[in-house]
Amino acid sequence: MLDLYRLSVQINEKKEVLAKHEEELKSNVEDVFAFLNSVDRKKIQNVLSKIPSKDEKNEILFCLPYYSNYNEFLKSHKCHLNTDYEVFAVDGSNTEIDRHILTPYYVLNIACVSIAYGEKESRFWYKTFPYIYLDQELYSDKDDVTFKNSSEISQERQQKEFETILEYIEKSTQTDKLMIVLYDGNLIDWSQDRQGMRFGRKANAILERIFILAEQKKIAVCGFISVPKNSIISNIYRIHMCEKTRINCRECPKEQKRECEKIGRIKDVVLFSDLKEGEYSNIFYTLGRAFDEFEKTDIGFVYLNTGYEIARIEFPLYIANDKNWFESCLGAIYHQCQLGFGYPISLTHAHEFSVISKDDKDSIESILQSFEDNLVHFSAKKNNKVKRII
Repeated sequence: MLDLYRLSVQINEKKEVLAKHEEELKSNVEDVFAFLNSVDRKKIQNVLSKIPSKDEKNEILFCLPYYSNYNEFLKSHKCHLNTDYEVFAVDGSNTEIDRHILTPYYVLNIACVSIAYGEKESRFWYKTFPYIYLDQELYSDKDDVTFKNSSEISQERQQKEFETILEYIEKSTQTDKLMIVLYDGNLIDWSQDRQGMRFGRKANAILERIFILAEQKKIAVCGFISVPKNSIISNIYRIHMCEKTRINCRECPKEQKRECEKIGRIKDVVLFSDLKEGEYSNIFYTLGRAFDEFEKTDIGFVYLNTGYEIARIEFPLYIANDKNWFESCLGAIYHQCQLGFGYPISLTHAHEFSVISKDDKDSIESILQSFEDNLVHFSAKKNNKVKRII
């Protein structure tokens, strides 16, 4: 049983520490605001000159406005509501591997929802795709002995979500109606560049195929991130203030690194906290160690005040290349957020259909038990939990 009194004491102690850190960040936030409001071509060139080359491993992520390299970091735009479009939303869920049953398993459930607006009556349909994994499918590819961890199962779920999107796009025919695909989460795993890959470039073969085909069929593929925790925009100030002519964080002493990282902890949403409902930021693109020519599948993003929060919207840059198309797409996403109290209603439906309930898991385990001869279907530990022994 949880001792709430002791826990509340700990929380109060940690609150003081958090308050102190918040106070330290305030002055840094003011400095970043001042820099972004005064940035010019000379300062941007200074930043770019410090970035390591492609063959160097050390780097700090940063971003620039897509349509301009300076003077537009804190620019805001009014979103024009769009109510005439078709949206296809995908979300998934999964169970974990239970080691205490005779036949361990895990399940992925991918749900997709399609809604058409702008007609006399809106069209709505949904479909779910369940997948169950047993026996050798449970083991990690790393050693064929250890069960897959949560991260590996999540990656499999993401692949299935992308496969569902690809199937939808392959079957779609181009029409005059605006068509949008909404995905819950980042379109690109931002950690991949640390493994030697450029952001947005060949990070995922299926996603690459999705973007190429979607552009041909004039379908906008967008990722919606609620409560985004990215801290990339402030890094341009961090790079500008670095005394080195070439960034190499590994050479810095720990104390100096800590002070520098305080700036890096300033979340992007803080910098756009002044956005009014229905307003969005400038379009940005993220740069890693390579800032050469663009590919059509590179990723851009904006921050949008949905009326409830500042959300991050990601999209391939082929959408940003057509301003009218981009504005129509963002207007449709804003409409989705209005219907869903700050979060796209189509993604809410997709999430609800993808959820794997306790009753679902009980039914799965009941089916699995029918194939077992052993009378002991799960461990004594799980048995006690099930029977609630006091």
